[in-house]
Amino acid sequence: MFLKRIALLFICTLICSSIFAQVPVIPEPSEFKFENYSSNQFFNTKTPSTPSIQLPTVPAYTQQANSQVYNPSAWMINKYYVKPNMTPEEQVRYADEQIRQHELEQRRNDVVMNEANSIFDALRIDYELPFKELPEKQIYAAAFIELERMLKGELPIDLEKAVYVVEHAFDPTLNFGEFDRQLNKAANVIGLKMQQDKISLSDNIGKVMTTFKYFADTISVASKGETTITSYPKEYDFEDFWGKQDYRKMFVSKLLKEGSGQCHSMPLLFLLLCEKIGAKANLAFAPNHSFIKFQDKYNQWHNIELTNGMLASDHFMVESGFVKAEAIQNKIYMEPLTKKEVVVQCLNDLALGYQKKYGYDPFVRECANVALAHDSNSLTARQALANYYITLSNYIAYQYKMKGLTRNQFDQDQEAQAIVDATNKAIQEIENLGYADMPEDAYSAWLNSMKDEVNKRQHSNEVKVLGGMIER
Repeated sequence: MFLKRIALLFICTLICSSIFAQVPVIPEPSEFKFENYSSNQFFNTKTPSTPSIQLPTVPAYTQQANSQVYNPSAWMINKYYVKPNMTPEEQVRYADEQIRQHELEQRRNDVVMNEANSIFDALRIDYELPFKELPEKQIYAAAFIELERMLKGELPIDLEKAVYVVEHAFDPTLNFGEFDRQLNKAANVIGLKMQQDKISLSDNIGKVMTTFKYFADTISVASKGETTITSYPKEYDFEDFWGKQDYRKMFVSKLLKEGSGQCHSMPLLFLLLCEKIGAKANLAFAPNHSFIKFQDKYNQWHNIELTNGMLASDHFMVESGFVKAEAIQNKIYMEPLTKKEVVVQCLNDLALGYQKKYGYDPFVRECANVALAHDSNSLTARQALANYYITLSNYIAYQYKMKGLTRNQFDQDQEAQAIVDATNKAIQEIENLGYADMPEDAYSAWLNSMKDEVNKRQHSNEVKVLGGMIER
């Protein structure tokens, strides 16, 4: 059952490469598969015999205190080797023979010890994934510290910095000054549009809906110098929208530069702009997807689907069929995230970008553990942790296979079994949250269904209702 679940989650978490809420594909090693570990053919090699090694007893040699010059023959002529009734010449010859025998024995011992060490090395199992200390990884360590300090309350929560340090770790060519300048420019357009439409600058619905217009419509506003600024709709980037070929396709910095993004970068940019203009809005998740939620003045929640530029109902967000009741109950889907939980998600993003560059190693595990310490229901962190342990289990199984060790030896290996237990626990915790895998084609079909006439009419009605609440 355990192995079946290992294989199931390996497929679920690896094939379903979510942009923000899920874990990207783990390259499956071609040499082995952990799910084949239970196969009898896997353990068809004989256990290598380990010779019984008895170390020889070496006499304790003591040099005479009055010796001025080291003379092996003279040194060996002592009570351990000198026989009674020997002439001095016989004593020297006897001592020389003892030295030759000792050196020969020592060489034999060295051969035996080298063979023993080779056997010990062949039987040694590494219980940690390989890790290389590279100078370029320091930028990830610095980003990790920055995000952890925000989560601990040692630094104020700053979503702009949180998003930037994640993207900068993956692409060190990014510049914070330019990133901040582009955000301020976009926020300025939103503010000018509110003034142009005579919307109260203190009205939250007006702020949110004008920010929505910035994403969905063409906006022309006049700046103080009477210069007209035109902003165009942000488009959905259908090419490599999950960042499999180019991970930077998911970045807010890419969206700011090119005017196109997807369901990871668009909601994040929306949040950053809301932070700039003092608006209240929240990030939320659906399977493989993130979107914006906000409340009206009657405390009713509304959903903004930025990939299609429409307001969507809760019914639409869950009608894909991949949202279980347990998932909603455990608040992994449809739940508005706090700013702190968004920073947790940025930490998850940091781990995903690191894994994309360097593979799975203890850094990914550390990110996931810190994320879970601040948000125990973080699905992304639990998936990253499960995939880390699956990869580590694969690595240990691979070593057992290559060293010709048996299943019985594996079952008696307490460290290996502890890792298998951790893998099993990580998988079970994801299942308990109500997670269900959503294939890529199902996700695309669900996203395109928003263009149906029913959803278009609902969008128009929502816009009219919310427009009537805006303070002028």
